[in-house]
Amino acid sequence: MKKSYATMRRIRRNRIIAGAGSVLGVALVAGGAILLMNMTDASDELRALAEASVTTLIASKATASELKPSASLADPNMTATSNNGSVATSEAFSPETAAASAEAEHISQETTADTLADTSVTSSSTTAADTAATTEETSATTTPEETTTTTTTAATITTSASDKLKSISDLPAGKVISSDKIDKSDLGKYFTSHKIEKGGAVYERINGKSYQKNDNISLSDLRYLKMLHVNFDGNYQVGEMIVNKRVASDVMEIFKTLCEKKYQIYSMRLIDDFWAGSGDKSDYASIDANNTSAFCYRKASGGGNLSKHALGLAIDINPQQNPYVTYKDGKAKFSHDNAADYVEDRSSDTPHVITKSDRAYKLFRAYGWTWGGSWSSPKDYQHFQLS
Repeated sequence: MKKSYATMRRIRRNRIIAGAGSVLGVALVAGGAILLMNMTDASDELRALAEASVTTLIASKATASELKPSASLADPNMTATSNNGSVATSEAFSPETAAASAEAEHISQETTADTLADTSVTSSSTTAADTAATTEETSATTTPEETTTTTTTAATITTSASDKLKSISDLPAGKVISSDKIDKSDLGKYFTSHKIEKGGAVYERINGKSYQKNDNISLSDLRYLKMLHVNFDGNYQVGEMIVNKRVASDVMEIFKTLCEKKYQIYSMRLIDDFWAGSGDKSDYASIDANNTSAFCYRKASGGGNLSKHALGLAIDINPQQNPYVTYKDGKAKFSHDNAADYVEDRSSDTPHVITKSDRAYKLFRAYGWTWGGSWSSPKDYQHFQLS
């Protein structure tokens, strides 16, 4: 019996040493339970001695808990090795097993609950600390290259989004814009209508030229449009036009659709940029430059009536490829030499030639406009108007 008692004391000492840190709390309860389970036949004196030893172990927990736990002790899946070399998980020494033992009746339930609570808090704190340490370690091991790459990628995305052109209102007509600057998902932002105010920049450009003081149309009846179009090189280009306010919205929709479909228009500038002293001469100069235009207060070509252009209700598109042609004795007569190749050959396969299968023709007709190419004589292939 003495030999068994000495052996048990040696086991208890080894457990105290091996149970430093958070393992001590678990080994404490388990060790006390196992000790009491093996002492069923012991004398009252030995029972008292064992109980005193367990109490001593509980008291020593506070001192042992101050020891800094190692990384292995903080592991919730840690294992404990006994003196005989066997390995058991912490579940084998769980508090539930100790509490279930009938031989643990000498350990008060209150003390056991407090011990378990302390162990739980210690374990949770250790886990939280390890998590924070792991996060810090991960951050520390991130290479400067990785951080730079992430930052650069984010900056690239931001720059790409903010680099899109938000408006063309301040850009001059004829300005070519790189395709990557255009927000193709929202082309509508590049089609705007503006009133023409006296003293304003547009008014100063047209007053006394395409706009003359008259009794037929006032400034308030007109709208200045800034629009995007695709030129003959396939590039986006800034365009402008003045039309009657009652068709402004429809005209913008037509040209926006043409732009979306990459329909090519050579240029789109006010006829005032080609001013040659009168409406007729300036119209000629604009056509000679293959310029698409609309408003100009003048009489109709070849007649004495006021042109639809004078009311902002007519538009000429790509006039070189779509000339104004009259016929006499079956022979075509035209004014612009650059239109010679497009007078007789009106094939729809020829680039920029307007026919009834052309997209511009279909769009204008859908909005109720008529086409000069449908007239018997003259043939005004460039001309669309609203009656």
